[in-house]
Amino acid sequence: MKLVRICCVLLASASINACATTDQLPGSVSAAALAPLSKNQYLLLDNAGTLNWYAADASPKPLDVTQAELLDVMATDSAVYAATFVGDEYRPTLLRVEPKTQSVVVAAQAAAPAFLPEALCLDQNSDGHVSLFVVDERGGAEQWLMADSSGPINPVKVRTLAIAPNVTSCASDNAGSVYATEEGVGIWQYPADPELPAGRRAVDMAVPFGALAGASETIAVVGRSVLAVSVDSQELIIYTKTDDGFKGKVLGQFENLGELEGLRAWYSSSDNNLHTLVRDDDSGLIHRNHWALPQGFDSKQLQAVVPTSLPSVIATVQTEPVARFGDAADDPAIWVNPNEPAASRIIGTDKKHGLLSYDMNGKQMQLLPTGRLNNVDLRYGFNWGSSTGDIAVASQRDHNSLSVYHIDAATGELTHRAEISTGLDEIYGLCMYQNADDFYAIANGKSGRFEQFLLAVNDGKVTGKKVREFSVDTQPEGCVADDARGQLFVGEEDVGIWALSAKADAAANLEPVKMIDAELADDVEGLALYPASNSRYLIASSQGDNTYLVLESQAPYRTLGKFRVGANTAAGIDGVSETDGLEVTHRSLGQGFESGAFVAQDGHNVMPEQPQNFKAVSWQAIAEELGLE
Repeated sequence: MKLVRICCVLLASASINACATTDQLPGSVSAAALAPLSKNQYLLLDNAGTLNWYAADASPKPLDVTQAELLDVMATDSAVYAATFVGDEYRPTLLRVEPKTQSVVVAAQAAAPAFLPEALCLDQNSDGHVSLFVVDERGGAEQWLMADSSGPINPVKVRTLAIAPNVTSCASDNAGSVYATEEGVGIWQYPADPELPAGRRAVDMAVPFGALAGASETIAVVGRSVLAVSVDSQELIIYTKTDDGFKGKVLGQFENLGELEGLRAWYSSSDNNLHTLVRDDDSGLIHRNHWALPQGFDSKQLQAVVPTSLPSVIATVQTEPVARFGDAADDPAIWVNPNEPAASRIIGTDKKHGLLSYDMNGKQMQLLPTGRLNNVDLRYGFNWGSSTGDIAVASQRDHNSLSVYHIDAATGELTHRAEISTGLDEIYGLCMYQNADDFYAIANGKSGRFEQFLLAVNDGKVTGKKVREFSVDTQPEGCVADDARGQLFVGEEDVGIWALSAKADAAANLEPVKMIDAELADDVEGLALYPASNSRYLIASSQGDNTYLVLESQAPYRTLGKFRVGANTAAGIDGVSETDGLEVTHRSLGQGFESGAFVAQDGHNVMPEQPQNFKAVSWQAIAEELGLE
């Protein structure tokens, strides 16, 4: 059975609530789909597949869209969009609705799916990006980015995702979730954000595994609540989110109707009722009903979800992906070419392969297959014995060692020079510290123990002498040293950030910098320092909410801002999520990065789907967004 999602939209607003009191829908109308747009104005998809402009007191006005099937409508702050499939190939098509001329314009058209689509639904994220989900009844779906905050774009397939087979309908809450009905089984919730891990959560299942009689084949979303019609009993059920999942409540029962599809609903504060539109597939008629809310029901659950406003920047460069899918890319470092900034390098670890080097266009320049490397850091002007050059050190998980690399000071070319054993059982994070002519590598293990090594070259051999040991209570990873102040910052993943002296002969007295709270979500991952004229900014990867926290690097460690990295649709670069390692520099890296750059590992590389990589953001963009130097 095909889905027909009927959506009620108010042209002046993204909210649909006012339609309940301004629209006068006939008792029933024959159509494949009917989508209210404003008072007495509709998009009507007739049974022949022609889209019409329709008013209840006038005849349908055919539009230039034929051979159409399925319909969804969405209002954004700047436009009203409709989505449908067009033609023999079922091309996913985004239409811009033009109320003044009572017309629609084809705004974007994606490639035809390699399957017979069974459902579609539009979704808008917090950045204003509009996606179209195209569902295959065999258990797959495609997510197409159709418009961004500036308007329609050349469609980009963001990802292919596995969902339940035999899906008959889907609906989005425009707040990060898309819901789907699996015929005969139940209702599922999926993350709409492609930057989040794949997964699903049950809303309700068919009897005897849940309360749905015969499961459900049609759903609607109102605010934070999900509505569904049970197949066997034809009861309308409203689900609200709880800490444990979803709680359902029967609102009533449809009477004297056949097979129901195309449920759509909205809440009217004027009569405190839910209003629904539903299509009777047996008669082909669309009916309107209204339902009293259960006693004590919180109507706030039916209000549109307002996304949290958070400063967002975009990456302008991304590296080529690492070779293998899965949790592979981890931590970047930035090597600055002193003579030609644009010839600088991004150095990154691959936990499945070795060390990588990229130019400032993201092209891979080197791959050193030196094993499972986790974190990497570098310093300039290391005494290699016969010459002075730069040095990079990475934590090597195969041998619990420090993997040491020479960096050619003129070209940035990497050469593997040594493996230095540590006493750590499961080496994990690493950072470097320089005190005058002394260079240190500070590594940690999953147990919480840190070991600090003084690096030197004797008779051409790189050595490491353990000079200090300290620990935190639970698993750490990210750390960064402030060479100028002799201070070390360490991240304890589920606890927060600590500061202590970086000096080899100093006591390891841990000072709290920022503990896990509403601003810093565990896991605490990468840490980096950006020098400024009055203070160094400490930047932390707040992995739990895919954001980055900027703090003062001196007590009282005030929070200066928080940002995320969204999708750069014009450049075809997706957003950044689940960041492990990050790095930042204030030095010029050439055009576009004159004030430095922020580089982060991306845990989910989509648009299209590829193995993980690293993405670079202009520091100027971050500074302007947060009001920093």
